[in-house]
Amino acid sequence: MSAGESQLLEFARGVGLTLLQTLGYYAFFLFFERLLPAQRDQPLRDIRLNVLYLPFYVLGTALLLPPTAALVVGQLRTHYPQMFGLIPVNSYVGADLRGLVHLLIFDFAYYWFHRAQHEFLWLWPQHKLHHSDESLNVTTSLRHHWLEDPLRVFFMTLPMAILFDLTPAFSAGLAFALSFWGFYIHTNLNLHFGPFNRVLCSPQLHRLHHSVRVEHKDRNFAAIFPIYDILFGTYAVPQRGDVPATGLSSGERVTGLWQANALPFVDWLQYLRKKAGAGAK
Repeated sequence: MSAGESQLLEFARGVGLTLLQTLGYYAFFLFFERLLPAQRDQPLRDIRLNVLYLPFYVLGTALLLPPTAALVVGQLRTHYPQMFGLIPVNSYVGADLRGLVHLLIFDFAYYWFHRAQHEFLWLWPQHKLHHSDESLNVTTSLRHHWLEDPLRVFFMTLPMAILFDLTPAFSAGLAFALSFWGFYIHTNLNLHFGPFNRVLCSPQLHRLHHSVRVEHKDRNFAAIFPIYDILFGTYAVPQRGDVPATGLSSGERVTGLWQANALPFVDWLQYLRKKAGAGAK
């Protein structure tokens, strides 16, 4: 077997394992969502669309993310190693707390990237697919456009690598922990954790982020620690028994695979046409 064939086989194996792992998470949480749903009678067509879209997200991310990270972070680290790891976290923090500190660092970066996705017109189109789901459940967790993870390299991975000495071992553990947490906070589960919602993000808390209500607009950006929303004025408190509708406040719906994949490009093209039209007047 040639080196190229071996690499292709390894790539296909990685994509296949990711798909199987994700489908396993879906099956696990969907079972409990059936027993204790927050939003009842969600249409199966919404779940089916998310499952059918999943291979596009996984394949697109697998094709784009590694070369983007290698080009942006890898090349800079090779040529300018002195600009990385400016704050030696691993020297200041013991091994027992290092994982928690790394999660705090990640969620701080994620908070600001996520907030930017909502506030900047040119970032919102690639995030809109995620928010278009009117049936929030575990399958919504990877209803992201495949451009999103490569963009995180510029807005999250690179700044974190420059500022902190995040080791590969901890980064791998971080990725595993976050993969599970991302599924969990999108689940359609009728649970309420009371004051504990201020300590860790819960499905109830994150549902408000997807809510179409005006009072929930641009709230609860953090993925793990609500303290960032509390500190920066974007925290909304979930009320027991309150299950707000989710989706896009504009009423726009995504119903097909072509639409899901083309969504940001169509929006960007429309925006450029409007700009060109305004400039011609």
